[in-house]
Amino acid sequence: MSSTTTGTVECLEDSERLDELLWQVLWRPLGLPRNIRSSFQLDGESIELVAKDEERITGGLVAVWTRDTEVELRHLAVAPGNHNRGTGRLLVERLVDMVRRKGCRRVHTIARHTSSAFFRKLGFCTAPGIPPDHPHFRRHGIVFELMEKHIEPE
Repeated sequence: MSSTTTGTVECLEDSERLDELLWQVLWRPLGLPRNIRSSFQLDGESIELVAKDEERITGGLVAVWTRDTEVELRHLAVAPGNHNRGTGRLLVERLVDMVRRKGCRRVHTIARHTSSAFFRKLGFCTAPGIPPDHPHFRRHGIVFELMEKHIEPE
């Protein structure tokens, strides 16, 4: 894992590669269109991070500021063949470190049930509220859990 680096998306090529990864991992298996991400409304400043092994993108994350002290982690994907190597953990830790320095006190997400245990290992817990119920996802056996991580100031 020592050759994996994380950083913000700073060029069009990396942005396009992140979009492709998110589609391949999160939405293509569900039969959703390639441009599905463009239909998601992001009302705050977005944060896009990628993990790279040399120049190959091995993971990616999209988050958005929802309030002055809150960030929603919207999408997290790790490339096939890179699971259980710490890539997702590195991305989430990088996000938390970045937003903590900007005054964030809470990161929240709508986690698929298949990723709840991963988020718990990183200090997230079940958040209050009712998770969304998406019929398309439910048809594929996917249910959601609201999760959050409270962040202590530096």
